[in-house]
Amino acid sequence: MVTLKDVAKRAGVSVATVSYCINKKKNIKPETQLKVRAAIEELNYIPNFSARNLKNKASEEIGVILPDLDDLTNSEILKGIIAQADLRQFSVNIACSYNNPHNEMAIIEKFLSKNYAGIILMTCQTQNTAFFQKTFQKNEISNVFIMRLPGNISTNFLGFDNYSTIHFITERLLQEGYTDVALLVGSHDFFSESECVNGYSDAFDTYGIPLKPENILYTDMSKEGAFKVTMMYLASYMPQAIITSSQTIMDGVIEACSIHNIIAGENICLITLSEERWNQSFYHTNVIHTAASAYTLGEDSFRILMEEAISPQLYDRRFRLYKDNILGTDLPLPKPVFKPVRLSKEPVKTLHVASMDLPTIKALQGVCFKFLSTYNIQLVFDYFPLSELFEVIEQDTVSDSPMYDLYLSDVSWMRYFVSKESFLDITDLMNDIPELQQAVFAKNLSNARYHDAYYGFPIIGGTQFLFYRKDLFEDTSLRRQYKNEHKLSLRPPKTWTEFNTAAKFFTKEFNPDSPTLYGTAISSTIPEDFILELLTRIWGYGGSLFNNRGQLELNTPQNVRAFKNVLETTQFTPPGKNLNETTFEQIGNGSIAMAISFTEYASDIQNSLHPEFLSKIGYSMLPGNNPANVGWHFCVSKKTPKLDMIRKLFTWLCNRQNSYYETILCGQSTLVYPHTHHELLRLYPWLDLTPKGLSLCKDRFYPLHGKRELIKPADFEAYILNAFDRMQNDEISISEALAECQRSFVKKYY
Repeated sequence: MVTLKDVAKRAGVSVATVSYCINKKKNIKPETQLKVRAAIEELNYIPNFSARNLKNKASEEIGVILPDLDDLTNSEILKGIIAQADLRQFSVNIACSYNNPHNEMAIIEKFLSKNYAGIILMTCQTQNTAFFQKTFQKNEISNVFIMRLPGNISTNFLGFDNYSTIHFITERLLQEGYTDVALLVGSHDFFSESECVNGYSDAFDTYGIPLKPENILYTDMSKEGAFKVTMMYLASYMPQAIITSSQTIMDGVIEACSIHNIIAGENICLITLSEERWNQSFYHTNVIHTAASAYTLGEDSFRILMEEAISPQLYDRRFRLYKDNILGTDLPLPKPVFKPVRLSKEPVKTLHVASMDLPTIKALQGVCFKFLSTYNIQLVFDYFPLSELFEVIEQDTVSDSPMYDLYLSDVSWMRYFVSKESFLDITDLMNDIPELQQAVFAKNLSNARYHDAYYGFPIIGGTQFLFYRKDLFEDTSLRRQYKNEHKLSLRPPKTWTEFNTAAKFFTKEFNPDSPTLYGTAISSTIPEDFILELLTRIWGYGGSLFNNRGQLELNTPQNVRAFKNVLETTQFTPPGKNLNETTFEQIGNGSIAMAISFTEYASDIQNSLHPEFLSKIGYSMLPGNNPANVGWHFCVSKKTPKLDMIRKLFTWLCNRQNSYYETILCGQSTLVYPHTHHELLRLYPWLDLTPKGLSLCKDRFYPLHGKRELIKPADFEAYILNAFDRMQNDEISISEALAECQRSFVKKYY
């Protein structure tokens, strides 16, 4: 057994110093703490904070680790464990991992340090066999895994026979004439979920009916994740039945169905694996529930844990699956002929929108089925690339017969279009919405105003932020290497100089020991994306595009330093020009360590991540705390006759519940409500950054009034990007490029 003395010897410090570091009784130098932490990890030393427990073979306490307590199955299992523990006068210490492997490992190490009699675990990292062998087997602690079975490890396992249950349900549906059945489950890495898929697939094979792969849907097992998957699915398809592997997943399915006016038993058959209950009122109305006994599984998991703890040398490990009570019963299925989804018999009214295909707009499009069913008004979106949307708006607003009632307009376009009198002044309309001021972030509202009048409704807001590989920044060996090289602690960078230092450290060309190919990535294909990242550097170095008299002034020492910093960054990025989507893929496949993005794209980042990276991504404010003011608005055509319909839309968009739906689907909202909701904060940690980011963000104003015409924002951005390209190609110095850029711009427009 590893002792304090062993750790002290490995770290090259005294035993007392190790004790101080562990118990945090004295302030120890960071360098020393790093040495001690490294030695503890290398030797797999488990600090023990309970001297009383050490004297006994085992304490009268056990640890239970569950993903959460939201799921009914987890709660019932816990009740069974506690009931048996109470009979033996054992204490039960409960912790939730929230499906985060990093959290789970930290909890296990804490439990081991307490010398508990054993641990019962529903793991979220079934692939991490090495960790479990290193911890449970080497520390010889009794353990029982439930529902989710790690591969290649000898352990006790209790679960449900989901294969038989799902095979039985699917078989009965097929016997009744159902041919289009969807299955929604959690990760295929989990035994309980993969068995559902196997039972479902084999039932189709048995009856010789082709299985549609698109009808097998996967989620993260939360109701929010299930809601998101189901919303995307129902947007293009309507099955006869949906089977889910848990009641929590069914919660999300039912919420999505409600938005689409789909009613269980009337428009669709819904079936879920669930718990045995005497009170039918507990279950969802018209949803068929199975009847497994999670309580019994919980009781048995404690009994088995105690049997192994009492005589580990003589104990044979158990593998047990519990049958569902619904097996062999007469499953009460409705006939697979359902009523059509109810809609108004009145002719549908429409609002036509010129837009970009952005995540928030796609989310809104999905949720707007509820708006259609409530007001009989349909939003019809025409999508255009960024480079085309500006021109579409400009042409449509001067047309005698405009095609659109609403335009999606960027924050930076507002001054241009209002100066051209392109948009309707909607101040009176906005003031008629009582919820507006309390529902929408003040900064997002101010973005929709120009010269004290409203010209748009803020539909996309958020802020810029840094996302990074948290696991790499917390890795002991990498932290030690970085400290030795730079005399600084490895952390999410606070300045742009520190950003480049970290980016270089994580670029394999400059550091062969780097676990990633590149330190970062820059979205530089579209001028607007590039200039947003550039502006944060300019502000970070105290620069500006204008002097104190409001005149364009590019060639300043501060701006030169900012451009120099960006040029340095490009040495640590993948070759060529990157799109936002490419950046998401690069951090998703583990090839870059950090990048700058927007909350608008945050859910896309999360969706692109390989499952093993989901818990390894961290979020923080930008270096320098100078994010750019970003956002999009719904602006109103001056010639639309549909102001009453638009008023209903804007009022509907201020609804708290709608903001929850949209945030789950896309990860951002201009409304305040989602940013304080504990479930959504757990789902999307970056929501916590938005209020601070909005309070710090700076407006981006470009030259507007030329001598003969108004200057389009994209034209100015193109000049800046061209100057940067010349610097990057070594055609000209930074100072000369900025001076020449200003001269040519002034010559053309002034």
